[in-house]
Amino acid sequence: MASILVGTNDLRAGLISVLVHACTDPELPGLCRIRLDVGKENVTVTATDRFTAGLALVSVFAHLDHELEETDIPWAEIIDLTVDDAQKILSIFKAGKDKADEPEFLLRIETTDTHVTVTDSSGMIDGRALKLPRLAAADAFPDLTDLFAKVHHGKPSLLEDMAVGGKLLARFKAAAACYREALLIEATTSSRSLTIRCGESFLGVLMPVHLDDEARDKQKAWRDAWTERLPLPAYANDSAES
Repeated sequence: MASILVGTNDLRAGLISVLVHACTDPELPGLCRIRLDVGKENVTVTATDRFTAGLALVSVFAHLDHELEETDIPWAEIIDLTVDDAQKILSIFKAGKDKADEPEFLLRIETTDTHVTVTDSSGMIDGRALKLPRLAAADAFPDLTDLFAKVHHGKPSLLEDMAVGGKLLARFKAAAACYREALLIEATTSSRSLTIRCGESFLGVLMPVHLDDEARDKQKAWRDAWTERLPLPAYANDSAES
């Protein structure tokens, strides 16, 4: 058994911002999961349904040994959760706003070969605990950290126009609400997808909608129609007269 402590609110933000990107298609069971990749300093939370993806960082408060004492030896492991189990964690473990003059809200995550247990460890005595069956690892789940690295390190490119699905774009509202930061949208030369950043702890990827020649002609006609409907702004008239 190995375990870590994480901030309750930090874990909640990571799960909420990423959960909306998890696949729910029963024909793709390898993608129907939330992945927690436990590292020395952070837990990297990822999910995707192939059309959007989310990656959130959750800080590791402490690594614990078998007797639940803090240790300098980091625990590295991958934990996969079903969408339903991630939602159970969110429904059970809630916390108020962390304040400087009050104890932190903390959760302990422990694993065995067969189970994952999440326990409220905010006080001197443990609070509620949730024991979940451990989801078997799936080779079909992609290395999203590598995907995000390739997108991030690509050279920025100018974005003339790109069509995206409204429902897919709306998924990133969850990250904006959790981290209370604006969404920064970027295009790079390394991928057709858009990179969406939110604060220091969230990255997203959004695949655009493919527009064929007919769809592009239709979009141009709609744009031209708006040109006819809307009056020229005052500065445009001034430029024309001069």
